[in-house]
Amino acid sequence: MPAETENRRMGPFELERKLGVGGMGIVYLAKYLKTGQRVAVKVLSPDLMADHKVAKRFEREMAILKKLKHPHIVQYYGGSTSNNQRFYAMELVKGGSLETLIKKKGPVDWEKAVEYGIQIAQALEHAHAAGVIHRDLKPANLLLTSKGVMKLSDFGIARDTQSTALTAAGKTVGTMSYMAPEQITGKHPISAKTDLYALGCVLFEMLSGRTPFLSETAPEMLFKHLDEEPPSIRDHNINVPIWMDKLIHELMEKDPNDRPFDALAVQVKLEEIKQMVDEQMSIAKQTALGGGSATMKEGDAELTKILGGSSKKKKRKRKGERKVPFYEKVWFLGLCLAAVVGLLVWGFWPMSEQERFAELQQPMASLDASDWYGAEPYVKDYLEDFPDGEHVEQVQQWKDRIDMERAETQAERRESMGRDPESQPERLYMEARMFEKFGDRLTARAKYDGMAALFAEDESSRPYVNLARRNSNRISETIGGEGDPASFIKEQIAEADELYFQGEVAQARSRWQSIASLYSNVTEFEPLVKRVRARILDADGTLKAEYVEEDGPGAEVIDETTDRESE
Repeated sequence: MPAETENRRMGPFELERKLGVGGMGIVYLAKYLKTGQRVAVKVLSPDLMADHKVAKRFEREMAILKKLKHPHIVQYYGGSTSNNQRFYAMELVKGGSLETLIKKKGPVDWEKAVEYGIQIAQALEHAHAAGVIHRDLKPANLLLTSKGVMKLSDFGIARDTQSTALTAAGKTVGTMSYMAPEQITGKHPISAKTDLYALGCVLFEMLSGRTPFLSETAPEMLFKHLDEEPPSIRDHNINVPIWMDKLIHELMEKDPNDRPFDALAVQVKLEEIKQMVDEQMSIAKQTALGGGSATMKEGDAELTKILGGSSKKKKRKRKGERKVPFYEKVWFLGLCLAAVVGLLVWGFWPMSEQERFAELQQPMASLDASDWYGAEPYVKDYLEDFPDGEHVEQVQQWKDRIDMERAETQAERRESMGRDPESQPERLYMEARMFEKFGDRLTARAKYDGMAALFAEDESSRPYVNLARRNSNRISETIGGEGDPASFIKEQIAEADELYFQGEVAQARSRWQSIASLYSNVTEFEPLVKRVRARILDADGTLKAEYVEEDGPGAEVIDETTDRESE
């Protein structure tokens, strides 16, 4: 092998050229010598090898990437040490970064921004579910494949919430143009919502071609994140739907509790933006075609602007003298102009409290939760604009209903996908729900009540507290007051025993195992759990001992069951 190639070897890879330089290392285009596959190889800079903290951070980045397997996160292939240099190989993403795309082509259209935003939120949801907070989300770390698929990369300063923090408390880590207030001050907790703030900054830059805040000095930039409200994206790109503007503002709220619940909630909101624009475009088209009876709701003025800016049509030329179509005649254009002006004036005229409340009643009376999500921005606006309003109690109940629906849906989705709960309130709520599903409503109610009391003063836990109170009240209405959970467990054990005697061995064992799993940490039921575990270990011996002594079905029945099981 030539010396030049030997010098460029890194384990089983041949380094071809430098792709970029980061804070901890250099990224190369490389070839896997066994197959010829092109990959990206990140090498820890030689001058940083002696820095114990940097080396640990590099190791942590490898560990994080290893456990994150998602179509919108750069894939990790493996890492090692070669010639005393630490390196790892990862997926080569050939389309360049979002930063490069914006620099070359300027802002992206809002539909593409929504698509990219959903993909980024999906990547964040996966990372957050694994306990990983990226902390450096920015266009330079968002890579695009040749087919336009977004990939999140560079977890160099990511924080694994399940590991010991390597960053000292109070130290600012991240890129200043995208840093959340809590990240700048260094105060805990830095959470998944820190990444959501950065996502808001990225969406703003995608749609405008610039970061939300501009400054000539680093301190000025940091103070703007802490103190200034972000500008409206529509001041820089009038074609952006008003709902997108609202979402960016929600993502960039100074208080993490005011941001969307999680990355999944952001995906839902982005999908809703597409749906709402499609619906309003449909209404506007019907109106333009003569469907004047359609009622235009809040936000329609915005859509007329979009329609006005995108209604260029090619005109067909005919042989001979051209007949002017009606839509090009002065009278028709005049009517259209008057209609647009009227809609603009109507759309910007402030609505009274009663009108705003009336607008909310129809969607919130719906049985479809998607209607509630569509009304959510206006529910929040009402509460902000009329904190002492006549209907504030009802509107707050609507907001609680929306938050509860979202929290329960997300918790159920995570449970179905085998993911761990994202917070202690969610964990305790789902635990109580398991008891309710099993049929032990008394224990479930006690756990709901305990959880609601524990987190009653925690505003961020409000959705789960409200869910717990709702479920507890429902149980009380069904079964009344006090009861005896121990009696319920004994009934379940007896039913499982009967199944065993009837030859339904698998069902019996499943019931015993459910009891053991659910009640293993409940001290007062420890004797009952021991009885069940004895059955799981030795059903025949345990049941013979219990039922013969108690004049139960008797040893003969158990022997018959044993014979059937052995067959």
